Amino acid sequence: MNDGDAIGALKRLGLTTYEARVFVALQKLGSGSASEVAEIAEVPRSQVYGAAEDLEGRGLVDVEQSNPTRYRPVDVEEARERLYRQLRSQSDAAFDYLDSVREEYGTDEEESESIWTVRGRANVVSRTARLLGSATDHVVYGTDDTAELEPAVREALGAAVDAGVDVTLVSESEDVLAVARDLGARTVSVAHQPTPDMGAERVVMADNDAVLISVEGDDGTETAFWSRDTAFAGMLSSLLGEFVADVAGEQ
Repeated sequence: MNDGDAIGALKRLGLTTYEARVFVALQKLGSGSASEVAEIAEVPRSQVYGAAEDLEGRGLVDVEQSNPTRYRPVDVEEARERLYRQLRSQSDAAFDYLDSVREEYGTDEEESESIWTVRGRANVVSRTARLLGSATDHVVYGTDDTAELEPAVREALGAAVDAGVDVTLVSESEDVLAVARDLGARTVSVAHQPTPDMGAERVVMADNDAVLISVEGDDGTETAFWSRDTAFAGMLSSLLGEFVADVAGEQ
C-alpha cells in the first residue's frame, strides 16, 4: 500500500480528500505547522486549517495553540478505533432509518411473483445462508464441491439441524457428503445417477416455497437465481423433492 491507497481507504472511512492527506502527512511529521503539513500533503496551506479543524472535531488531531499553530495526530490505534466507531454509528443510523422507511411504507415483503438474481460469491453465500435459515421444516442443499460449503453455509446448515429441521445434502462428492455427516445432516449420493449436467454450482430448497440455483460464468463470477412463494419455486421444489426421494429410496 502507498500514500494513495491509504488516502483512498481513509476516504472510504469517511474522511474528505484533504482530511485524509493532512492526516497521512501528520503521521509522517509527528507534528507540524500548516506550512509544513501543506508541503508534505500537497494541500494548499489555506485548506490545511479547515481540514485540521475537522480532524480535531473527529478526535483525530490535537491542536497546540502556539504561533504558528501546530497540529499533532493521535496514535494510529486510537485513530482506527475512532474511525471504526464513527463509521458504525453512521451505518447504524442509516440502517435504522431504512428500517423505519420500510415499515412506514409497507415494503417489508421482499418477495413477489418474481425470480431474483444475485451476483458475486459473497452475495450468493449471504442469500443462501438466509434461505437456509428461513426453513422451518426441511432443507435440501446440493453441490459437488466443498468450496460451496463456505463457513456461513455450514453454520446455517448446522443451525438448521440443531433446530430440528430435516436437512439433506445431495452430492456426487464423498467429501461433501462427509461434511454433511459431520453436521448431522442426511446425505444422498448421486454419484451413480443419470443426472443432467446443468452446470450448477449449488442448489438450495428451503421448505417447499424457496429455491436457489447458482452457476459460474465464464469470468468466474457466481450468479444465482432464486425465488420464494412463486409458482416457479413451487414447481422446482416439487421436482427436486421427488428426485431426492427417488434416489434416497434406492440407497
